[in-house]
Amino acid sequence: VFTSCEVEPEYTYTIPALGGRNEGTWYEIFTGSFYDSNGDGIGDLKGIELKLDYLNDSNTLRHQREIEENGECNLSLHVDGVWLTPIMPSPSYHKYDTKDYKDIDPQFGTLADFQSLLQQCHKHGIKLIIDLVMNHSSQDHPWFQKALEEVRSGNPGRYAGYYNFYYGNIPPQNETVEYQYDYWGKKYISGRYYKQWGNAANGVWWEGSFWTGMPDLNWDSYELREEFKEVIEFWLAAGLDGFRLDATSWPYDFYGLGQMANRYDGINVDEKNIELWTWFTKTCKAVNDNVYLVGECWKDEGTIANYYRSQMNYFAFQFHDMGTVQWAANNNGKGWADSLVYWERTIKSRNPSAISAIFLSNHDQGRSYYQFPDRGMGRDDARKLGAALYLMSPGTPFIYYGEEIGAVDYYSGDGHVYEDWDHRGPLWWSNRDQYGIPNPPERMEWKVKAPPSGKGVDEQLEDEYSLLRYYIKVSNLKNKYPWLAYGFRIESLGQQGGDNSLSAYRVCNPDKKNPDGTYQSIVIAHNTDWAIDRWFDVPNAKGIHGICARDNSWFPSIESDGHTIRMPPYSTAIIVEYDEGGAL
Repeated sequence: VFTSCEVEPEYTYTIPALGGRNEGTWYEIFTGSFYDSNGDGIGDLKGIELKLDYLNDSNTLRHQREIEENGECNLSLHVDGVWLTPIMPSPSYHKYDTKDYKDIDPQFGTLADFQSLLQQCHKHGIKLIIDLVMNHSSQDHPWFQKALEEVRSGNPGRYAGYYNFYYGNIPPQNETVEYQYDYWGKKYISGRYYKQWGNAANGVWWEGSFWTGMPDLNWDSYELREEFKEVIEFWLAAGLDGFRLDATSWPYDFYGLGQMANRYDGINVDEKNIELWTWFTKTCKAVNDNVYLVGECWKDEGTIANYYRSQMNYFAFQFHDMGTVQWAANNNGKGWADSLVYWERTIKSRNPSAISAIFLSNHDQGRSYYQFPDRGMGRDDARKLGAALYLMSPGTPFIYYGEEIGAVDYYSGDGHVYEDWDHRGPLWWSNRDQYGIPNPPERMEWKVKAPPSGKGVDEQLEDEYSLLRYYIKVSNLKNKYPWLAYGFRIESLGQQGGDNSLSAYRVCNPDKKNPDGTYQSIVIAHNTDWAIDRWFDVPNAKGIHGICARDNSWFPSIESDGHTIRMPPYSTAIIVEYDEGGAL
């Protein structure tokens, strides 16, 4: 069975809607680059629907047959949720400038196509969220066009109040190139450089933090908030499971006149933003109490943690920006366990229901392929270990589409990446059957290609040693104990004999207790040494499920003393600390 086959799947039963918890493995799709169902070169909603078996086939007869024949299913990633980058009408290819918050961009399909996709996602056991861009709209949005009419008539009214207009001979901030330094000391142009002011009329300016074609919205407007209440109800009432919120630290940057200032006129910018997202969360929960909300707060660790007070969840940018996963995979497992446990405890101190979202890369960043060394062996061992480290973490780790097959940036001819769209190239589905691989007209210079391995999805599904098959095995391992994603009573187990290469932390099941009153628990362990076996002592070990990155093999191995675990190089294991009644 190949993923390029467009066959109507057979279902064993239907899930009408998905409630309960939101933790699990999630998958980000840049919609226009995933799968093209109609041959126009652009990925679309129907294309995603055709590929849902690849994302999660757990409720299909195919999955049952695989379990019966092979003991596990190696044809699907078995993800729990999907995030779609913007799908609303927009004049741009990336759709982050919305001109209608209650419709679908014609390039991607129709509202009926969306409803069909949502229904089929739920049948597959997949939750679905979409990008909602609330810092700004498109300059083509009717709200902004009406605002310009009001301003130019000399009678600014309701719609002018939706945006940040400034009245004066010059805008309050003139553009100058200013520099900051990242964690590693690398110099870069500051965020303030990107603030721009459009000239609406003589002596009237509008704020556009990213560019003037994206006029910033004014969230002090009661009428604007009422508009977005309708937007929220429109999507959630249709069954959507939540939203990914873009640029959550930007809505009130107007008060600071740029990111160089934290306060302006006594107003703390972050506190104003947190108030906005608290309102947004309450508004969403009034429609669906199980809604999943995750925000892009591309800030430092302390600021991200503080935003959790809004009761929303956030991407853990510090793990990416500081290269934590890559560092851990380079023989620093102890540091990974400590960092993970610290972050879980930190965010849950702000919100007991907090859900972390760790990722290796996303649509705004270079793909993770080259972040992991191959140790001169030309294999994916380090990439596999990196995948295990973050996918086994609590919360909602996000796979960026194509990461599971080792996709790389689509360079613009001379070996350099100049634009964001080069991180968003088409997914290579098959060497044999290239129908459906997107090739958008505006990006014809893309060198459409397979990953460096030379293998697409179909070929890697057939290769038991491939990176994709390892992702699937990690997913199968993780799904044996879904509650490990909750991060309940998580604790790092520390070093053993001064060995820094071992990562080990314990997670408890909040719904199950042992006879002595303690919670049932498992230990998640990684050996981040690429060459040497490590020995790990777990006094309460009852069983083990382990996977080795070198050959994707399982390695159930407990020494004769009943509690010493042998961890092969670049391996991951779940060690069970309670009696499963012979299930192992």
